[in-house]
Amino acid sequence: MRSDSIAKILGMVVMLLTVTAQAAIDEIFKLSIGTTVSRFDASITFASKDGSVSTGIDLEDDLGYDNDVNSGWISGWYRFGDRHRLAVVLVPTQRSSFLVTKKDIDVGDDTIKAGASLSSTADVDIWDISYIYSVYKKPNLEIGLSAGVYWLRTDTRLLATGEVLLNNETTPEFRADYQTRQKISAPLPLFGIMAEYEIMHSWRVRAGARYFAITVSEIDGSVFAANVGTDYYFTESLGVGLALSRANVDVDATSIIFEGAIDWSYNSAQLYLIYKY
Repeated sequence: MRSDSIAKILGMVVMLLTVTAQAAIDEIFKLSIGTTVSRFDASITFASKDGSVSTGIDLEDDLGYDNDVNSGWISGWYRFGDRHRLAVVLVPTQRSSFLVTKKDIDVGDDTIKAGASLSSTADVDIWDISYIYSVYKKPNLEIGLSAGVYWLRTDTRLLATGEVLLNNETTPEFRADYQTRQKISAPLPLFGIMAEYEIMHSWRVRAGARYFAITVSEIDGSVFAANVGTDYYFTESLGVGLALSRANVDVDATSIIFEGAIDWSYNSAQLYLIYKY
């Protein structure tokens, strides 16, 4: 009688452990909100009226932007099937600078001459949207293939006071209110692989890498993104995480998407709170 009771209890424990293990990496929804510290290396190019591309402007070297930037960071995904997820990451960034130019700066058809006072702002929104299909799924390990869009949206404004050579003229003229603006919206496809492993019930690690390159008549470019991170959960639903990531976008285009060029890369670290169910 006693042995039968012990066997039943052991059976119930095994069943509960099995159910818990099967649900280890099986949450329906996950939301992460925190901050990111990024080290940028970025340049943009203003297109001329004839569609040609001028010399690139290095945001850090030419415009005096700080390399290190703090900004918000939001990430989330929704599991709409046992092996199907939709993931979204948003990184909004605002940068600004003021300096006296030490060299000529080409802006499309115009040239801001050395010695001009130049202020600028650069607003950047990075939308990273992916569909993930889990090709391998176990209680403590999930490996998926992803296809999505890395959408870089930039709005750069320049305001200069000083000598400006306008429209390829031979003689510069003094301008107290020279202004120009470049808006770029570059939705670029990405394909890759990602994995998440549960070391123990409260501790997980994950990594992923994605890439895409294209060369056609009007567009020549590539995009790469990779990340590695770890999450620790205090409860079934709440936790904290730390991640490292790198991204690089290099595109030269004269198309209906945008005209100009982007050479945009950054390394970043994210610290965030997590909610899942």
